[in-house]
Amino acid sequence: MHRDGRLLWLHLVYGDGWSAQWWNDEPTDGEVTLTGTFNAMLTDFGVDAPPRVHGRIRLMHLVDEQVRPTEKGWTTIDGTDQLTEIDAIPVAHDWWPSKDTKDGDFIASGVLIEIDLDDHPSSLTPFAAGAVTIRGDSIWVMHSSEPVLLQVDTAGTDPVTTRYLLPLTIEPSNDRWSRRIHAIDDGLWLTSEHDIHLCTISPEGELSIERYATEGSWSTAVHEGQLYLMGRTRSSMNSNRRHGVIRTYPDEERVRLLDRVTRRIVTVDGPDGIRASRADRATAADGTQWSVDGTNMLRRIDSDGTASKTDLTAESETVTVRSTTSDAFADPANADVVAAITVDVSRFVPKTPPSP
Repeated sequence: MHRDGRLLWLHLVYGDGWSAQWWNDEPTDGEVTLTGTFNAMLTDFGVDAPPRVHGRIRLMHLVDEQVRPTEKGWTTIDGTDQLTEIDAIPVAHDWWPSKDTKDGDFIASGVLIEIDLDDHPSSLTPFAAGAVTIRGDSIWVMHSSEPVLLQVDTAGTDPVTTRYLLPLTIEPSNDRWSRRIHAIDDGLWLTSEHDIHLCTISPEGELSIERYATEGSWSTAVHEGQLYLMGRTRSSMNSNRRHGVIRTYPDEERVRLLDRVTRRIVTVDGPDGIRASRADRATAADGTQWSVDGTNMLRRIDSDGTASKTDLTAESETVTVRSTTSDAFADPANADVVAAITVDVSRFVPKTPPSP
């Protein structure tokens, strides 16, 4: 419902080269003819949000609007838009009124972009980096949504990259990453909201992957080799496709632990001070910092401040990873459930045909 009391329904609409959310005062299904202006969705990358649109930018204008004071701050004055053609989106710019702003001043309120949807790059970025972790001389980088894992070996003069294809699902990239990776002594934890996998590395360097849980968490952390799942600690206001803006509450279970022996996730009290950090940054034991730069570059900052970059799209060997996840019916942990749904065929007595 709109704040003025009108009933509005949210639709997901697709056009020729574009998609968008559209609010209408009638529920509609099928083809529609629409006129209006697109507003960029800069923060909402939910699973059910419109897909990203690609095209070639033909023209950009900086939009300035007059503002006036209100009881609660400032508001823009309708019909006062001024357009200034620009070549790039300004970074060092005041986008909000300041203490020096006066009634009637012009303040930058946005950027108007003219985009040609029929003229777009023939290929998108070949690799979109997500999460990062460090294990020995190797930097491991997980794709932001696809089941692709890169190993960047930094032991030599020039980094050597190996590309691993994992038997996992493609996840929607609702942020800069859809999975987190954590290095431990005997491998790598791969975590998501939906599952947890362990990648182990043989002495010969062969990588294998095994599923440990079919549930997970958006935030995870490793402490002394053990994997912890972090819950939300405070309430927040979030946009919900079904209900609009809603309040979400803290999770009742603040910290949970994955028990590697039983492969069960259990609630624990500690350890004290454990928290999740940004998934796209990692720090080595010697203080060297690694982070994702853009989508296909890895930035390195040494302890003395020297910075360098590694191109993640450089030519690399591609390896298909073997899954060691056991068959669900053959797993001893599921024996009690399998027994309850298994029919003992030896109990059936063949029907003897009647004598002639």
